[in-house]
Amino acid sequence: MEWNAETWNNADEWTAVDGGERWSDPWGSAPAQWHFSILPRVHRFLPANRVLEIAPGFGRWTQFLLEHCENLIGVDISGRCIETCRERFGESPKASFYENDGFSLKDVEDQTIDFAFSFDSLVHAEWDVIAAYLQELARVLQAEGVAFIHHSNLGALIDQGNGHGRAITVSGEKVMTECGKYGLSVVSQERINWGDAGVIDCLTVLTRAPWSSPVIIENPKFMCEASHVGSISQLYTPGG
Repeated sequence: MEWNAETWNNADEWTAVDGGERWSDPWGSAPAQWHFSILPRVHRFLPANRVLEIAPGFGRWTQFLLEHCENLIGVDISGRCIETCRERFGESPKASFYENDGFSLKDVEDQTIDFAFSFDSLVHAEWDVIAAYLQELARVLQAEGVAFIHHSNLGALIDQGNGHGRAITVSGEKVMTECGKYGLSVVSQERINWGDAGVIDCLTVLTRAPWSSPVIIENPKFMCEASHVGSISQLYTPGG
């Protein structure tokens, strides 16, 4: 948690140049990554009345989520990120942003969230943070609410290295087990590769609604998808 707070509050290079947009370079652009890789995985949960985004950073995905909701709440441990999002989306009556302690969603009321989302952020969060957020999601999601969470799977692997700053104590299996403790059901879990590494990440869909048969797949070709999108993105996305 301390590493995350220090990194995203003080890393002048990534904030000054492009606000993190470079992390979408394999897809060609952030719009291409959203429309070709992320939206197809979450489209059945959108539009949603009230959306929660955990760790929005400088709003790389917030800009797209706002098109699919009536209200959006962004929560981030970095005060710098919250300040930037307030400036960037200040004219939108839909959006509100809050700095938190890295564990809780204290500014979100019970059972008010239809769709919770976090991508390319919680992969850096260790187990204490992930477990705390799962407990909080069980509180803030509505009865039929759904969350899409991108988190580390490095804890399931041996000798994988950690060149992408992944949390070493988190795995897909641990997340699935923890969900059950709080009355959450896992709908699906896609275990994916990232960059030049193996299957070090997970995309987990969870809900408060009863769900008896989660679908679990291992996708070691996620970055091949990114490469393909990158090769055609300029044809189909503005500024791609």
